[in-house]
Amino acid sequence: MKKRYITIGLIAAAAILFMALAVWFGMMLGARSRDDLTESQAQSTVSESIAGDAESAAFEKSHPADSDKIPVSSEAESVTEPSPEPTDIPEPLAVHVTGIRDFAIIEGMFPDVMAGISWDDTVLEVTADTSACDFGIPGTYDLIYRIAGADGRDENVTIHMTVRHDLEQFLYGMEGAVYVPVGGNFDPMENVVCDDEIAKIEPDMSALDTTKEGEYLISYHLTGTDGVSQTAVRRVHVGDEPVSPVPGQQVQTDVGEYSTVTDLGLWRLTAYMDTPEDQGPYVGQTASGAPLVAGRTVAVSQQTCERLGLTFGDRLMVDGYVYILEDYGGSAMYNSDWLDIFVDNVEDEYSERFNRYAEVYLLR
Repeated sequence: MKKRYITIGLIAAAAILFMALAVWFGMMLGARSRDDLTESQAQSTVSESIAGDAESAAFEKSHPADSDKIPVSSEAESVTEPSPEPTDIPEPLAVHVTGIRDFAIIEGMFPDVMAGISWDDTVLEVTADTSACDFGIPGTYDLIYRIAGADGRDENVTIHMTVRHDLEQFLYGMEGAVYVPVGGNFDPMENVVCDDEIAKIEPDMSALDTTKEGEYLISYHLTGTDGVSQTAVRRVHVGDEPVSPVPGQQVQTDVGEYSTVTDLGLWRLTAYMDTPEDQGPYVGQTASGAPLVAGRTVAVSQQTCERLGLTFGDRLMVDGYVYILEDYGGSAMYNSDWLDIFVDNVEDEYSERFNRYAEVYLLR
């Protein structure tokens, strides 16, 4: 009996021990599950927090508050929104002047470089500096216009002045008067020759009417080898040829104290003054040594004088007015029939009276 009770006690103790172990093991599993759940919940919370922060940052970036906007660099601003030009910089004085531009002339011409130039009240004065220009030698020169502003500013404008060859000095056979009988024929190229500097000669006889008596001017369009063009003119008389004077022939006529009159033909007339622009280093001088007298002194190129046998002191008559040959013309006149008349004012220098073609007679 006692042995039976001992066996039952051992079995009960074993059961109790097993139950205790089961309880302990369950408690351990429960604690681990709670820890795993806590850690998972914590990780989930952290992930949710990070995601929330990311969404918040993305929202704030796309919808920044006025105070939190990201500043744009000045370089980007200059590209997207250019800064306005400063308004305190004055306009160039040149915009207040009109008529300043490049131009071309024929060698030996002395144009009024201020012709056609005007300005408004913003400008006090405009002057031309031609010190770097040589009107008698072909080439391209810098001509400077100096502008004085009413506000005390000064400004220079430089243009190009081109001096071209005078093609007429390379053209021959057009000297002297030409007479054509009424109803007759006229060959504009008869006896006309030129040097190699002229590439083409195109006569224009549209103004000539050989059915009507009178005097006509026909033009010759000259083209140089450099492509530059120029126009020369020739006087043609339609009608009976007079007995005297005949071009190049000496005839007796009643011209005061002179016994002979020689028609030297149709000459080009120009005028010059006693200025550095016209005279260069020879201001106040003539080649003959005679004083310069307006209305008396005329100049002819040395080559033309040698060709025609002209000497200083010869009387040359134009339109009934007698001048005295007292000077040589510049290099631009070369060997052409060109009479340069001395004047003492700018108005005469550029007037039609002294810039045209006319018959020239030698009185001796």
